[in-house]
Amino acid sequence: MRSRRLARDYERCSDTSEAFVLWSMTMVMSRRLARHAIRRQQQRRNLAPAA
Repeated sequence: MRSRRLARDYERCSDTSEAFVLWSMTMVMSRRLARHAIRRQQQRRNLAPAA
Protein backbone atom coordinates (compact mmCIF):
# COMPACT_ATOMS: atom_id res chain seq x y z
CA MET A 1 0.00 0.00 0.00
CA ARG A 2 2.06 2.89 -1.30
CA SER A 3 -0.43 5.66 -0.56
CA ARG A 4 -1.37 4.94 3.03
CA ARG A 5 -2.52 8.46 3.69
CA LEU A 6 -5.37 7.95 1.23
CA ALA A 7 -6.71 4.97 3.22
CA ARG A 8 -7.77 7.21 6.09
CA ASP A 9 -9.21 10.70 6.16
CA TYR A 10 -6.40 12.51 8.00
CA GLU A 11 -6.38 15.74 6.06
CA ARG A 12 -8.42 18.69 7.28
CA CYS A 13 -8.26 20.65 4.06
CA SER A 14 -9.88 19.22 0.94
CA ASP A 15 -7.18 20.82 -1.23
CA THR A 16 -4.53 18.75 0.54
CA SER A 17 -6.56 15.57 0.09
CA GLU A 18 -6.99 16.33 -3.59
CA ALA A 19 -3.26 16.93 -3.98
CA PHE A 20 -2.47 13.54 -2.41
CA VAL A 21 -4.95 11.79 -4.71
CA LEU A 22 -3.45 13.47 -7.78
CA TRP A 23 0.10 12.66 -6.66
CA SER A 24 -0.81 9.04 -6.04
CA MET A 25 -2.47 8.66 -9.44
CA THR A 26 0.54 10.30 -11.10
CA MET A 27 2.81 7.71 -9.50
CA VAL A 28 0.54 4.82 -10.54
CA MET A 29 0.24 5.99 -14.13
CA SER A 30 3.97 6.70 -14.50
CA ARG A 31 4.76 3.16 -13.32
CA ARG A 32 2.26 1.72 -15.79
CA LEU A 33 3.64 3.78 -18.66
CA ALA A 34 7.20 2.81 -17.83
CA ARG A 35 6.27 -0.86 -17.69
CA HIS A 36 4.49 -0.55 -21.04
CA ALA A 37 7.51 1.17 -22.62
CA ILE A 38 9.85 -1.58 -21.42
CA ARG A 39 7.59 -4.26 -22.88
CA ARG A 40 7.47 -2.47 -26.24
CA GLN A 41 11.29 -2.24 -26.32
CA GLN A 42 11.58 -5.94 -25.59
CA GLN A 43 9.10 -6.78 -28.34
CA ARG A 44 11.00 -4.64 -30.84
CA ARG A 45 14.25 -6.42 -29.96
CA ASN A 46 12.61 -9.81 -30.42
CA LEU A 47 11.17 -8.81 -33.80
CA ALA A 48 14.41 -7.32 -35.12
CA PRO A 49 16.09 -9.49 -37.78
CA ALA A 50 19.27 -11.23 -36.71
CA ALA A 51 22.41 -9.78 -38.25
